[in-house]
Amino acid sequence: MRLFNETKEALEQQTATAEVLQVISSSVADTQPVFEKILLSCKKLFESTEQGITLISEGGQVRMGAHHGKARDKLEAIFATPRSFGGVDQAVRQRLAMHYVDVLNDADVPEGVRAIAQQLGIGTYSQAFAPMAWEGRAVGVLYVIRQPATGFTDKEIGLLKTFADQAVIAIQNARLFREIEDKS
Repeated sequence: MRLFNETKEALEQQTATAEVLQVISSSVADTQPVFEKILLSCKKLFESTEQGITLISEGGQVRMGAHHGKARDKLEAIFATPRSFGGVDQAVRQRLAMHYVDVLNDADVPEGVRAIAQQLGIGTYSQAFAPMAWEGRAVGVLYVIRQPATGFTDKEIGLLKTFADQAVIAIQNARLFREIEDKS
């Protein structure tokens, strides 16, 4: 039974990544359909309650690129104010996926991440961040939140990184498309 479940899980993950690639190929000029497909895949595969993508401007301003979940309005208000954003900053600076099993109670959670969790007021949860970078420059972060706080597996973190890489491809495709159109 374990082998069957592992095979089923692997097939679901491969199908999800293939579906994202299909959306990338059909949405060259627009990142939103790709972001939406990635977030829907994260919700399903990670059984997450909140999923989102933040984008970082040339000037370092973090803004919401897409979000699914009840905390959307609160997060948009938080990201509307320029400042340090804990997990986003840490994931981008270190170019590593970050994972916190219990954001409100674990000792290793950065204060910025904990502060945002407290502002959201949605209770305790697990969170994982995967940085999005292109040619050494930070472009954003893909994150997922899971309630209750049960953590994420290494396999899930690896898949989250894959989705983050796919989001970067979509962002760069759209940028290149705009550059070509501007030259025409």
